[in-house]
Amino acid sequence: MELCHVFMFVAPGAPEAARLEAAGLRESFRREHPGQGTANRCYCFDNAYLELLWVTDTAAIGSPAVARTGLAERAAWRLGDASPFGIAVRTERPGDPLPFDSWDYRPPYLPAGLSVPVAVDSADPRQPMVFRSPGSARPDRWEDGRAGSRQRPAGLAEITMVEITLGRQGEPSPALAALDAAGIVSIAASSAAGPGLRLTLSGTDGAPAANLALPAFDWRR
Repeated sequence: MELCHVFMFVAPGAPEAARLEAAGLRESFRREHPGQGTANRCYCFDNAYLELLWVTDTAAIGSPAVARTGLAERAAWRLGDASPFGIAVRTERPGDPLPFDSWDYRPPYLPAGLSVPVAVDSADPRQPMVFRSPGSARPDRWEDGRAGSRQRPAGLAEITMVEITLGRQGEPSPALAALDAAGIVSIAASSAAGPGLRLTLSGTDGAPAANLALPAFDWRR
């Protein structure tokens, strides 16, 4: 089990992306999710990617097919205490066991027969959404060209650490604790200021590492 990607709900169209691009990052691909009511802009690194996600259809994201994911609540995180973040893992094969109980989410945009196992604990929108991605390969092994040159032109290679800060509820879910035990995330002390996430990014060929703190989009290198 490895990190596949991290998502964060942002404003429509992801104007926050300007902060990433000012730091030298470049968008790798974007996609709409028909029937789920969301769209994204994604930034690939060698081993995983960052997804900026926003709502395009409030009726779809609140529909019975999607409601159990808590995506609608996470999208409205500025109005409450929901977490805007999601952590996706990948495994070598779709049937490989996961260290958390899950249910099969069948997004309307996926081909028939495919599903996304979502942690049962993610029913609490104050926790990051934990799920397994349908994909099994790192971006630097994708063969469809979507990853492009990743963030190599910016001198960045991999996401080496994902540090999660919980809000006032404090205790991580069993699913999140399982990712911590597997070394996929690191759980920081809870904060009254609300949920947060920090990415540590390794440099290439002697270039310095970088840190990106969300939701502030505070970039340090």
